Amino acid sequence: MSSLATIEDVAARIGRPLIEEEKPRIGAFLLDVSTLVTDYCGTDFQRHDDGLAVLDPVSGVELPLPRFMLPLTSVIEVRWGDGTLVEDWSYSRRSLWRAGGWQPPASGKARTITVRASYGYPAVPPTVTAVICTEVIRWLAVQPGVTAEKVGELEMHYGTAAPTQSLSPAAEQALRNHRRRVASTHVRRSHSL
Repeated sequence: MSSLATIEDVAARIGRPLIEEEKPRIGAFLLDVSTLVTDYCGTDFQRHDDGLAVLDPVSGVELPLPRFMLPLTSVIEVRWGDGTLVEDWSYSRRSLWRAGGWQPPASGKARTITVRASYGYPAVPPTVTAVICTEVIRWLAVQPGVTAEKVGELEMHYGTAAPTQSLSPAAEQALRNHRRRVASTHVRRSHSL
């Protein structure tokens, strides 16, 4: 995985050029925060053309798409696990719909549903970049190992790790619109048919 923001993005928000000695630490923090944001939001904020998801059949007419496939650009094809093309489906509200339901044909060989689609983001949303940079700057402000600090009469407590190496509640709040919540479904990610 690569970082969803750059060292230059952080420098612009700090308001000064970074010295060479700062760049490796900031680069590592950018990667760490990007990973936390990706995990929290359930998407990598990248564009995927011709991606694949292998889904388990569901009872009923709605087949929810996995959250990593959102936002969806287009569904290229849908097939039963045995390779049979499914043509009588429609897409609406983060799901594929089929009047006949999503149980495999009676032959018993089609135990999965493969969806080939284009999905993702053409660019990292500005809110995501802002949150990542803000979290990196917050992490930079805390000395490694310091778990508590008091200003009056200078008091510090040290621990094995600083408690800041996670997303702050403010970051999670800012990312709430990018966090994908979709009905539970079993998914296997695949790269080829």
